[in-house]
Amino acid sequence: MNVDAYFEALERGLRQNIPNGRLEEPFTCLASDDYNGLIRCRVVFWDDSYLDLYEVVSTELGYPIRVSYAYTYLRHGQRVFRYDNAPHHPEIVTHPHHKHLGPADRLAPVDQPSLNQVLAEIETWLGQA
Repeated sequence: MNVDAYFEALERGLRQNIPNGRLEEPFTCLASDDYNGLIRCRVVFWDDSYLDLYEVVSTELGYPIRVSYAYTYLRHGQRVFRYDNAPHHPEIVTHPHHKHLGPADRLAPVDQPSLNQVLAEIETWLGQA
């Protein structure tokens, strides 16, 4: 799999599977070569909350590996959560993977989430609206 195929599949999946939501343009995909690149986009939900998605991806082994990622969900102008693997919290047992919670920026140890897990968590928040 090359990185362009991964980007196309991710965009198609988001466009088809986000209930009551939309992808905001631009949907940015930048490939540095056939196997490495980054993707950046925003998914806006029915209540105007949104998910900012950022991934640096390598497909050199034939399947996508998220080298770096951040999934940030905001409602009413405040961060609800952000998953990322920035190596700035070595005290977290799941380092570098962690989750920032709420505007107070509490930290929680987490394993690397799939995008489907992130979207399912957002669906829970949308159900509380």
